[in-house]
Amino acid sequence: MKRADKKVRNMESSKRSQNQKTSVDYCCNNLKKTYLHFFLLIMALLFFNTYANDSGKVSVIIPVYNVEKYIRECLDSAINQTYKNLEVICVNDCSTDNSVKIIEEYMQKDARVKIIHHDKNRGAGPARNTGIQNSNGEYIFFLDSDDYLNLDAIELMVKNQKETNADIIVSNTRVFTEDKDIAIENRVKENEKLLKISTQKCCQIGFDNFQYNADYVFGISWGKLYKKDFLIKNNIWHINKNIVHEDGGFGLKTLSNFPLVSFIKDTGINYRLNPYSTTHNSVILKHRTDAKIMLKDFFQYLDQQFEKNVAEKLKELTTESSRYKRFFKLTIPSLIVYWILKIRSYISY
Repeated sequence: MKRADKKVRNMESSKRSQNQKTSVDYCCNNLKKTYLHFFLLIMALLFFNTYANDSGKVSVIIPVYNVEKYIRECLDSAINQTYKNLEVICVNDCSTDNSVKIIEEYMQKDARVKIIHHDKNRGAGPARNTGIQNSNGEYIFFLDSDDYLNLDAIELMVKNQKETNADIIVSNTRVFTEDKDIAIENRVKENEKLLKISTQKCCQIGFDNFQYNADYVFGISWGKLYKKDFLIKNNIWHINKNIVHEDGGFGLKTLSNFPLVSFIKDTGINYRLNPYSTTHNSVILKHRTDAKIMLKDFFQYLDQQFEKNVAEKLKELTTESSRYKRFFKLTIPSLIVYWILKIRSYISY
Protein backbone atom coordinates (compact mmCIF):
# COMPACT_ATOMS: atom_id res chain seq x y z
CA MET A 1 0.00 0.00 0.00
CA LYS A 2 2.76 2.40 0.91
CA ARG A 3 4.54 1.45 -2.28
CA ALA A 4 1.40 2.22 -4.30
CA ASP A 5 0.96 5.61 -2.56
CA LYS A 6 4.57 6.49 -3.25
CA LYS A 7 4.11 5.59 -6.90
CA VAL A 8 1.00 7.81 -7.11
CA ARG A 9 2.86 10.70 -5.44
CA ASN A 10 5.76 10.26 -7.87
CA MET A 11 3.35 10.29 -10.78
CA GLU A 12 1.63 13.44 -9.47
CA SER A 13 5.00 15.11 -8.88
CA SER A 14 6.13 14.18 -12.36
CA LYS A 15 2.89 15.53 -13.77
CA ARG A 16 3.30 18.79 -11.86
CA SER A 17 6.88 19.09 -13.14
CA GLN A 18 5.69 18.40 -16.64
CA ASN A 19 2.95 21.02 -16.28
CA GLN A 20 5.45 23.52 -14.89
CA LYS A 21 7.84 22.80 -17.77
CA THR A 22 5.01 23.17 -20.28
CA SER A 23 3.99 26.45 -18.62
CA VAL A 24 7.57 27.75 -18.73
CA ASP A 25 7.95 26.69 -22.37
CA TYR A 26 4.66 28.38 -23.17
CA CYS A 27 5.80 31.61 -21.49
CA CYS A 28 9.17 31.44 -23.25
CA ASN A 29 7.52 30.90 -26.61
CA ASN A 30 5.16 33.79 -26.01
CA LEU A 31 8.08 35.97 -24.93
CA LYS A 32 10.00 35.03 -28.05
CA LYS A 33 6.99 35.90 -30.19
CA THR A 34 6.60 39.19 -28.35
CA TYR A 35 10.27 40.04 -28.90
CA LEU A 36 9.97 39.04 -32.57
CA HIS A 37 6.89 41.21 -33.05
CA PHE A 38 8.61 44.08 -31.26
CA PHE A 39 11.72 43.66 -33.45
CA LEU A 40 9.64 43.59 -36.63
CA LEU A 41 7.77 46.68 -35.48
CA ILE A 42 11.04 48.55 -34.85
CA MET A 43 12.38 47.49 -38.26
CA ALA A 44 9.17 48.61 -39.94
CA LEU A 45 9.37 52.00 -38.22
CA LEU A 46 13.01 52.40 -39.25
CA PHE A 47 12.16 51.47 -42.83
CA PHE A 48 9.25 53.91 -42.84
CA ASN A 49 11.40 56.68 -41.42
CA THR A 50 14.16 56.04 -43.95
CA TYR A 51 12.13 55.55 -47.11
CA ALA A 52 8.57 56.73 -46.65
CA ASN A 53 9.60 60.34 -46.19
CA ASP A 54 11.34 60.17 -49.58
CA SER A 55 8.08 59.20 -51.26
CA GLY A 56 6.75 62.39 -52.77
CA LYS A 57 9.78 64.36 -51.63
CA VAL A 58 11.04 67.05 -54.01
CA SER A 59 14.76 67.83 -54.21
CA VAL A 60 15.16 71.50 -55.14
CA ILE A 61 18.67 71.89 -56.55
CA ILE A 62 20.24 75.36 -56.63
CA PRO A 63 23.67 76.00 -58.21
CA VAL A 64 25.29 78.90 -56.35
CA TYR A 65 28.03 81.21 -57.56
CA ASN A 66 28.41 84.78 -56.26
CA VAL A 67 24.70 85.57 -55.91
CA GLU A 68 24.58 87.31 -52.52
CA LYS A 69 22.27 89.90 -54.06
CA TYR A 70 19.58 87.35 -54.96
CA ILE A 71 20.05 84.19 -52.89
CA ARG A 72 17.80 85.26 -49.97
CA GLU A 73 14.81 85.82 -52.25
CA CYS A 74 15.50 82.48 -53.94
CA LEU A 75 15.76 80.52 -50.66
CA ASP A 76 12.74 82.25 -49.13
CA SER A 77 10.64 81.14 -52.09
CA ALA A 78 11.86 77.54 -51.67
CA ILE A 79 11.47 77.03 -47.91
CA ASN A 80 8.10 78.79 -47.78
CA GLN A 81 6.46 76.54 -50.35
CA THR A 82 2.96 75.33 -49.49
CA TYR A 83 4.32 71.84 -50.30
CA LYS A 84 6.49 70.99 -47.29
CA ASN A 85 7.98 67.60 -48.22
CA LEU A 86 11.10 68.92 -49.88
CA GLU A 87 14.82 69.42 -49.45
CA VAL A 88 16.83 72.38 -50.72
CA ILE A 89 20.28 71.40 -51.98
CA CYS A 90 22.59 74.37 -52.58
CA VAL A 91 25.72 73.49 -54.54
CA ASN A 92 28.40 76.10 -53.86
CA ASP A 93 30.51 76.42 -57.02
CA CYS A 94 33.39 78.22 -55.23
CA SER A 95 31.62 81.51 -54.50
CA THR A 96 33.88 84.34 -53.32
CA ASP A 97 31.15 86.63 -51.93
CA ASN A 98 28.77 86.16 -48.97
CA SER A 99 26.53 83.58 -50.67
CA VAL A 100 27.73 80.68 -48.48
CA LYS A 101 27.35 82.68 -45.28
CA ILE A 102 23.75 83.51 -46.19
CA ILE A 103 22.96 79.85 -46.98
CA GLU A 104 24.44 78.81 -43.62
CA GLU A 105 22.05 81.25 -41.90
CA TYR A 106 19.13 79.48 -43.57
CA MET A 107 20.53 76.09 -42.57
CA GLN A 108 20.34 77.18 -38.92
CA LYS A 109 16.62 77.90 -39.14
CA ASP A 110 15.50 75.18 -41.58
CA ALA A 111 16.91 71.64 -41.48
CA ARG A 112 15.74 71.01 -45.05
CA VAL A 113 18.42 73.35 -46.39
CA LYS A 114 21.85 71.82 -47.02
CA ILE A 115 25.00 72.89 -48.81
CA ILE A 116 27.55 70.95 -50.85
CA HIS A 117 30.88 72.52 -51.81
CA HIS A 118 32.79 72.11 -55.06
CA ASP A 119 36.58 72.15 -54.76
CA LYS A 120 36.82 74.27 -57.93
CA ASN A 121 34.48 76.29 -60.14
CA ARG A 122 32.86 73.76 -62.49
CA GLY A 123 29.80 75.56 -63.84
CA ALA A 124 26.04 75.24 -63.49
CA GLY A 125 25.69 71.90 -65.28
CA PRO A 126 28.16 69.97 -63.09
CA ALA A 127 26.65 71.70 -60.02
CA ARG A 128 23.20 70.35 -60.94
CA ASN A 129 24.73 66.88 -61.43
CA THR A 130 26.22 67.09 -57.93
CA GLY A 131 22.79 68.01 -56.61
CA ILE A 132 21.15 64.98 -58.25
CA GLN A 133 23.86 62.66 -56.89
CA ASN A 134 23.22 63.92 -53.35
CA SER A 135 19.42 64.08 -53.56
CA ASN A 136 16.95 61.96 -51.56
CA GLY A 137 13.74 62.96 -53.29
CA GLU A 138 11.38 61.19 -55.64
CA TYR A 139 11.38 64.30 -57.82
CA ILE A 140 14.06 66.73 -59.03
CA PHE A 141 13.52 70.46 -59.55
CA PHE A 142 16.26 72.84 -60.74
CA LEU A 143 16.11 76.44 -59.54
CA ASP A 144 18.64 79.10 -60.52
CA SER A 145 19.90 81.18 -57.61
CA ASP A 146 18.84 84.53 -59.11
CA ASP A 147 15.27 83.32 -59.79
CA TYR A 148 12.44 82.59 -57.37
CA LEU A 149 9.30 80.45 -57.13
CA ASN A 150 5.67 81.29 -56.59
CA LEU A 151 4.77 79.81 -53.21
CA ASP A 152 2.39 77.16 -54.57
CA ALA A 153 4.61 76.15 -57.52
CA ILE A 154 5.86 72.80 -56.18
CA GLU A 155 2.45 71.80 -54.82
CA LEU A 156 0.75 72.40 -58.18
CA MET A 157 3.40 70.44 -60.07
CA VAL A 158 3.37 67.45 -57.69
CA LYS A 159 -0.43 67.38 -57.80
CA ASN A 160 -0.34 67.40 -61.59
CA GLN A 161 2.25 64.60 -61.66
CA LYS A 162 0.09 62.41 -59.42
CA GLU A 163 -2.90 63.00 -61.70
CA THR A 164 -1.10 62.38 -65.01
CA ASN A 165 1.83 60.14 -64.01
CA ALA A 166 3.94 62.25 -66.39
CA ASP A 167 7.72 61.93 -66.43
CA ILE A 168 8.16 65.72 -66.57
CA ILE A 169 5.90 68.56 -65.44
CA VAL A 170 6.49 71.96 -67.06
CA SER A 171 5.19 75.09 -65.36
CA ASN A 172 4.70 78.48 -66.96
CA THR A 173 7.42 81.11 -66.55
CA ARG A 174 7.28 84.82 -65.84
CA VAL A 175 10.24 86.68 -67.33
CA PHE A 176 11.24 89.96 -65.68
CA THR A 177 14.16 92.35 -65.34
CA GLU A 178 15.13 95.12 -62.95
CA ASP A 179 17.06 96.87 -65.73
CA LYS A 180 15.14 99.67 -67.49
CA ASP A 181 17.33 99.54 -70.60
CA ILE A 182 15.16 99.28 -73.73
CA ALA A 183 17.37 96.56 -75.23
CA ILE A 184 16.99 94.47 -72.06
CA GLU A 185 13.21 94.98 -72.04
CA ASN A 186 13.07 93.83 -75.67
CA ARG A 187 15.03 90.73 -74.66
CA VAL A 188 12.40 90.04 -71.98
CA LYS A 189 9.75 89.93 -74.72
CA GLU A 190 11.91 87.61 -76.81
CA ASN A 191 12.41 85.26 -73.85
CA GLU A 192 8.69 85.24 -73.08
CA LYS A 193 8.08 83.92 -76.60
CA LEU A 194 10.88 81.39 -76.24
CA LEU A 195 9.58 80.08 -72.90
CA LYS A 196 5.93 79.80 -73.92
CA ILE A 197 4.52 76.42 -72.99
CA SER A 198 2.58 74.07 -75.21
CA THR A 199 -1.14 74.63 -75.66
CA GLN A 200 -1.59 70.92 -74.92
CA LYS A 201 -2.12 69.83 -71.33
CA CYS A 202 -0.27 66.54 -71.71
CA CYS A 203 1.65 65.07 -74.61
CA GLN A 204 3.84 62.09 -75.43
CA ILE A 205 7.10 63.21 -77.01
CA GLY A 206 7.96 61.50 -80.29
CA PHE A 207 9.67 62.20 -83.60
CA ASP A 208 6.74 64.39 -84.67
CA ASN A 209 7.03 66.93 -81.83
CA PHE A 210 10.67 66.49 -80.77
CA GLN A 211 11.88 69.50 -82.77
CA TYR A 212 9.18 71.91 -81.56
CA ASN A 213 9.84 71.13 -77.90
CA ALA A 214 13.64 71.30 -78.41
CA ASP A 215 13.23 74.79 -79.89
CA TYR A 216 11.21 76.14 -76.99
CA VAL A 217 10.80 75.14 -73.33
CA PHE A 218 13.31 72.28 -73.38
CA GLY A 219 16.15 74.61 -74.27
CA ILE A 220 16.54 75.04 -70.51
CA SER A 221 16.46 72.50 -67.67
CA TRP A 222 15.05 74.67 -64.85
CA GLY A 223 11.35 75.28 -64.21
CA LYS A 224 10.42 71.61 -64.55
CA LEU A 225 9.61 68.80 -62.14
CA TYR A 226 11.36 65.56 -63.17
CA LYS A 227 10.78 62.04 -61.92
CA LYS A 228 14.20 61.15 -60.58
CA ASP A 229 13.97 57.52 -61.65
CA PHE A 230 13.28 58.67 -65.23
CA LEU A 231 16.57 60.62 -65.22
CA ILE A 232 18.62 57.86 -63.58
CA LYS A 233 17.14 55.02 -65.65
CA ASN A 234 17.93 56.84 -68.90
CA ASN A 235 21.37 58.09 -67.79
CA ILE A 236 20.41 61.75 -68.22
CA TRP A 237 23.00 64.21 -66.89
CA HIS A 238 24.23 67.68 -67.76
CA ILE A 239 27.48 67.80 -69.69
CA ASN A 240 30.31 67.76 -67.16
CA LYS A 241 31.95 70.95 -68.46
CA ASN A 242 31.79 74.64 -67.59
CA ILE A 243 30.04 75.95 -70.70
CA VAL A 244 26.96 77.94 -71.64
CA HIS A 245 24.11 75.95 -73.24
CA GLU A 246 24.78 73.15 -70.73
CA ASP A 247 21.08 72.80 -69.93
CA GLY A 248 20.14 72.70 -73.61
CA GLY A 249 21.92 69.36 -73.87
CA PHE A 250 20.09 68.13 -70.78
CA GLY A 251 16.77 69.07 -72.39
CA LEU A 252 17.68 67.25 -75.61
CA LYS A 253 18.61 64.12 -73.66
CA THR A 254 15.27 64.12 -71.83
CA LEU A 255 13.32 64.62 -75.08
CA SER A 256 15.23 61.86 -76.89
CA ASN A 257 13.79 59.31 -74.42
CA PHE A 258 10.27 60.30 -75.51
CA PRO A 259 8.86 61.18 -72.06
CA LEU A 260 5.26 61.86 -71.18
CA VAL A 261 5.19 65.63 -70.53
CA SER A 262 2.46 67.56 -68.76
CA PHE A 263 2.16 71.34 -69.14
CA ILE A 264 0.44 73.53 -66.57
CA LYS A 265 -0.66 77.09 -67.25
CA ASP A 266 0.04 78.30 -63.72
CA THR A 267 3.17 80.42 -63.38
CA GLY A 268 5.62 78.54 -61.19
CA ILE A 269 8.94 80.27 -61.65
CA ASN A 270 10.00 83.90 -61.97
CA TYR A 271 12.98 84.09 -64.33
CA ARG A 272 15.18 87.13 -63.78
CA LEU A 273 16.76 88.26 -67.03
CA ASN A 274 20.04 89.39 -65.56
CA PRO A 275 22.31 91.30 -68.00
CA TYR A 276 25.27 90.56 -65.72
CA SER A 277 24.84 86.79 -65.63
CA THR A 278 27.36 84.38 -67.15
CA THR A 279 25.03 83.39 -69.97
CA HIS A 280 24.14 86.89 -71.12
CA ASN A 281 27.73 88.13 -70.93
CA SER A 282 29.08 85.40 -73.20
CA VAL A 283 29.97 86.65 -76.67
CA ILE A 284 28.56 85.14 -79.84
CA LEU A 285 31.52 82.97 -80.81
CA LYS A 286 31.68 81.48 -77.31
CA HIS A 287 27.99 80.64 -77.59
CA ARG A 288 28.71 78.94 -80.90
CA THR A 289 31.76 77.03 -79.62
CA ASP A 290 30.04 75.90 -76.42
CA ALA A 291 26.89 74.90 -78.31
CA LYS A 292 28.96 72.66 -80.57
CA ILE A 293 30.62 71.06 -77.50
CA MET A 294 27.18 70.46 -75.99
CA LEU A 295 25.78 69.01 -79.22
CA LYS A 296 28.79 66.73 -79.63
CA ASP A 297 28.12 65.40 -76.12
CA PHE A 298 24.44 64.92 -76.99
CA PHE A 299 25.24 63.05 -80.21
CA GLN A 300 27.61 60.75 -78.30
CA TYR A 301 24.78 60.13 -75.82
CA LEU A 302 22.46 59.17 -78.69
CA ASP A 303 25.02 56.73 -80.10
CA GLN A 304 25.37 55.05 -76.69
CA GLN A 305 21.67 54.91 -75.79
CA PHE A 306 19.81 54.13 -79.01
CA GLU A 307 19.78 52.02 -82.16
CA LYS A 308 21.61 53.65 -85.07
CA ASN A 309 18.49 54.54 -87.06
CA VAL A 310 16.86 56.24 -84.04
CA ALA A 311 20.07 58.11 -83.13
CA GLU A 312 20.55 59.39 -86.70
CA LYS A 313 16.93 60.55 -86.94
CA LEU A 314 17.25 62.51 -83.67
CA LYS A 315 20.55 64.06 -84.82
CA GLU A 316 18.89 65.18 -88.03
CA LEU A 317 15.94 66.74 -86.18
CA THR A 318 18.34 68.56 -83.84
CA THR A 319 20.63 70.01 -86.53
CA GLU A 320 17.59 71.21 -88.51
CA SER A 321 15.86 72.82 -85.52
CA SER A 322 15.62 76.61 -85.54
CA ARG A 323 17.32 76.77 -82.14
CA TYR A 324 20.47 74.81 -83.06
CA LYS A 325 21.01 74.96 -86.83
CA ARG A 326 22.52 78.46 -86.53
CA PHE A 327 25.45 76.98 -84.61
CA PHE A 328 26.53 74.86 -87.57
CA LYS A 329 27.08 77.82 -89.85
CA LEU A 330 29.42 80.77 -89.21
CA THR A 331 27.80 83.77 -90.87
CA ILE A 332 29.28 87.16 -91.83
CA PRO A 333 26.81 89.11 -89.59
CA SER A 334 27.82 87.07 -86.54
CA LEU A 335 31.51 87.78 -87.21
CA ILE A 336 30.79 91.51 -87.56
CA VAL A 337 28.88 91.56 -84.25
CA TYR A 338 31.67 89.61 -82.58
CA TRP A 339 34.38 92.06 -83.65
CA ILE A 340 32.24 95.09 -82.72
CA LEU A 341 31.88 93.66 -79.20
CA LYS A 342 35.59 92.86 -79.09
CA ILE A 343 36.63 96.39 -80.15
CA ARG A 344 34.16 97.95 -77.69
CA SER A 345 35.64 95.88 -74.82
CA TYR A 346 39.15 97.11 -75.72
CA ILE A 347 38.00 100.74 -75.86
CA SER A 348 36.20 100.54 -72.51
CA TYR A 349 39.26 98.85 -70.97
